[in-house]
Amino acid sequence: MATLVLAKGARMAEQQYQILLAEDNPADVYLVRKALEAADLAESLEIVDDGEKAVTYIEEADRNEKAPRPDLLLLDLNLPRKSGHEVLARLRLSPNFGSIPVVIISSSGSPRDQASAINLGANRYFQKPSDYHQYMQLGSIVQDVLREYRDKLNQVPR
Repeated sequence: MATLVLAKGARMAEQQYQILLAEDNPADVYLVRKALEAADLAESLEIVDDGEKAVTYIEEADRNEKAPRPDLLLLDLNLPRKSGHEVLARLRLSPNFGSIPVVIISSSGSPRDQASAINLGANRYFQKPSDYHQYMQLGSIVQDVLREYRDKLNQVPR
């Protein structure tokens, strides 16, 4: 399970997030870790390597209060067993996690894939670049999405 400490220049008040990464390529898992480290996010990730495991993870979190509870999903579209689109559609039906932010991380640059992901409720679409330095931009994207999510939660009347 990921414990992320949100940072911006000088450390902000520490906020911890649980991150689920659905990615089947070990090289991309490595790059995601490096991107989060480059953005000064202390991290460890809960990783599932296929879409069916991602759906099972979400369903278990819905059923069991003691199960890991994600605050953010980093999702590859091209997963074995269930596609990222299927995982995202299932997540959005979740009574407990349907509104958590999702960052798509995909090698696909297809406008159709991007539009489909956004229509299903993805917050951001990050096309995996071939350049290491461009890949590192993912860390600041995750940071921005988590900040927006935190701010949105803080605006909800209690």
